[in-house]
Amino acid sequence: MNKYAKMYGWLHEAFGNDKFGIDEFRATFPSTQHAKVIHDLIGLGYLERRERGEYKVVAPERFVHGIVESNLQQEDVLKYAERKYAYCCNDAVVIWTEGYYWTGFTKGFKPIHVKVLQKDLRYWKTFFKKHDVDFALENEKKTLFGLTYILHSAESLKIEMKDDMPVVPLKETIYFCKKNELTYRPALEYLDREYGLKIYEEFEHL
Repeated sequence: MNKYAKMYGWLHEAFGNDKFGIDEFRATFPSTQHAKVIHDLIGLGYLERRERGEYKVVAPERFVHGIVESNLQQEDVLKYAERKYAYCCNDAVVIWTEGYYWTGFTKGFKPIHVKVLQKDLRYWKTFFKKHDVDFALENEKKTLFGLTYILHSAESLKIEMKDDMPVVPLKETIYFCKKNELTYRPALEYLDREYGLKIYEEFEHL
């Protein structure tokens, strides 16, 4: 735990929901850089400035919610990317079904699956680190939480535009659904109706 996170706990212990001024802060937390520390705490979201020269500790529930909201706002970070990519897997299903079928996430994990070129992996790692966005490689062994980009690398990349979003082709999305039919049967039925694919006639011959 870093010192500011630990100090946040003590700030809440000392002031609770009460407002305080810099003199009260100075009397409670001995320091030679009171103004800087308060400035840093505000920047980190631990304190908020109320009236001139008065501050208040951000409530824990609100602080935690702010972390989640800030993480979810990173959903549009790909608009800054300078390499090709295409939504794939669960996200391709959502796009091709026009939002009809959503799955592949939990209350604590919101993955965004994107297919990228193998040769661009170094770029993508640097890109996400630069923007302070969580990411993982496909099948990478690590604890995943919150909004996280899952990178699926390939030697080649076919892209189609659907509702102004780059996505892997419909054929590839259908193949993904077929491999996981127990989960994606509703999506396959929707795609079958929308595109006249005769998917279940094909299943009879598999």
